Amino acid sequence: MDINHEKAKKLYNKKIKNGFFGEPAATDYIFDETITVVFYRTKSLTNAVIAGDNLEHSVHMIDIDDLIFNDSWNLFKSQKDTKFSFTDCTIISTMKLYGVKYVATFDKDFRKVDGIKVVDS
Repeated sequence: MDINHEKAKKLYNKKIKNGFFGEPAATDYIFDETITVVFYRTKSLTNAVIAGDNLEHSVHMIDIDDLIFNDSWNLFKSQKDTKFSFTDCTIISTMKLYGVKYVATFDKDFRKVDGIKVVDS
C-alpha cells in the first residue's frame, strides 16, 4: 500500500467526492497508471478491476487528445527545475486547457506550477 493511501482516502471522502473543489476528474492516463499500479502491487486482476471500476464511476474521465499530448510532450522536454513524468505533464496540460485550478497530489513539484493549487490534506 502507498504511504499516502490513508491521507488520500480521507481527502477524497471528506472533500473531493463532495465537490468541494469542483467536479472530480481524471484523465485516461491516470486511469491507466492507477490500474497498472494496483495490478502490479497486488498481483490481483480482481483488485485492479475494482480500482478501475471505482475510479471510472467516481470522476469525470478526460481523454488525452492530440492537442494535450503535443502540449504535454513540449512541457516534458522543456522542464528544468522539475522532475515531472510524462503523465504528470498531461495532467498539467489538461488542467490548463480545461481551466482546472486544483490538483490532489502529494508530488511537491506541482507547487512550482503557476495557476495550480495543490490539495494534499
